[in-house]
Amino acid sequence: MSKHRFFIATSGNDDDAYKEAMRYACELADKDQEIKKVIILIHTKNNTGWFERLFGIDVVKQLFKGTKFKNCKPVFKFETKRTYKDSYTTSEIVITCGLDNDDLSPIDDFYSVKAIIAIPWLANGLDKWVQTWNPTELRGNQHAVSAYPEPSCIVKKAMKSLTNSINMSTGISHHSDEEQAKTYILALHKYEPSINADIIGAYLIRELNWDTDHAKDIEKLIDTLNNGKYFQGGRRTGLQNYYKRWKKECEE
Repeated sequence: MSKHRFFIATSGNDDDAYKEAMRYACELADKDQEIKKVIILIHTKNNTGWFERLFGIDVVKQLFKGTKFKNCKPVFKFETKRTYKDSYTTSEIVITCGLDNDDLSPIDDFYSVKAIIAIPWLANGLDKWVQTWNPTELRGNQHAVSAYPEPSCIVKKAMKSLTNSINMSTGISHHSDEEQAKTYILALHKYEPSINADIIGAYLIRELNWDTDHAKDIEKLIDTLNNGKYFQGGRRTGLQNYYKRWKKECEE
């Protein structure tokens, strides 16, 4: 399933952004008969000020139960970070209200979400998500944030090899998978000119279909070494052999 991603480059109390997002969700639903619901995702039940100003308190109360608007097919419903769960039915658009990277990334993994319209609270609050996915900016500000560049060919070969050899449903939580990941990261850190955790994490998520939390485990290993620290585990000998193999694959 192809997930559609959009955002509005704004910050603070931009009530119009929420109105624009809801209007665009209606347009998306008109084009896709599978969309049955628009989730308005807020931090807590108290974070409804934008919608009280737009629609009044009575409509806000209805949104907690689910309600429809004139000339718009899907049901709109409030959910909070605590209450929203994956329904495993591809039928929902999510409008995220003031959430940041850490809040949004797990939602992006939900199978039920066909489209995301993200509205940040802080101007840079969604930079990592935006740089990972390069979503469409709905106000036409296409240069709001640049996408992460591609990692080097050697890094790609290493991450593809790792992806093909681990249990993708559990990431690197199993001891043998963790050992292999650590070995690969040690080899890249030793022989590559530089490795960037954010760039590699984005590549794992965007191109190799890693879950966000599993990609973060790889990012943490990279950050540990880049910060001059060490981790236990991983083979410390023969690292050059791995690197030579990836380099050869790139030259073929």
